[in-house]
Amino acid sequence: MFRNRIPFLALCTAAIAVLSTNAQATPEPNPVPVAWELSLEPSPLMRIQVDTGSGPKIYWYMLYTVTNNTGQDIDFHPEIVRVNEIESELAVEKISERPDQAPTVSVDPAIVGLNSQVYKAIAERHARTHPFLVTPVNAIGRLLQGKDNARTSVAVFPDLDPRVSRFTIYFGGLSGEKVTRPNPSYDSSRAAQGSQSNGHGDDENPKLFVLRKTLSIPYTLPGDVRTRQNAQPVLGRMTWVMR
Repeated sequence: MFRNRIPFLALCTAAIAVLSTNAQATPEPNPVPVAWELSLEPSPLMRIQVDTGSGPKIYWYMLYTVTNNTGQDIDFHPEIVRVNEIESELAVEKISERPDQAPTVSVDPAIVGLNSQVYKAIAERHARTHPFLVTPVNAIGRLLQGKDNARTSVAVFPDLDPRVSRFTIYFGGLSGEKVTRPNPSYDSSRAAQGSQSNGHGDDENPKLFVLRKTLSIPYTLPGDVRTRQNAQPVLGRMTWVMR
């Protein structure tokens, strides 16, 4: 185990709000675990090409094994997303003139309802080394204690835009540690108009954010738009973050 260490709109809103506020720093995970924590063994990131009936498509995937050594049975609900970064080749002062060339960030949640052909192709490729691989749907659920009850599954993502030079996979659901923070962009006038009923806002205007201890797995893709489709991603330092 690594020691140092939403709906789409809500995920983006939370990230922007946390980064934009100067009133309080982004919280960091406790250096000593204060809640249950599962052990994760991720594989290197790989590509596979599969034809699901509409022509061959490229998918990225990561096998992983999760083990429960917490001393208690845990409900395992992985929340896995890939955040992709496209950098701008323009000078900063030129970006306002060409907003279409500005740096962009996109988010790809891991595909839970995975096409059976895609899963079959991955399972067959790794049948010798991972004979007990389960689908992303079957990975969800009560995880019993001990190595004998470890669960191996796969996180699958769509192909990357060749302009993406960096991306990070955020793996949530591995820890019970969490913190609650106020949303600095919360619009109380919307609440007054009846957009909330429980005192916590709605999905588009949350009053509070719940940040959970999440494993950050960063990658860089060397090369340029012509060569990245065949480049091997380079793994950076994995760390725990509150997200």
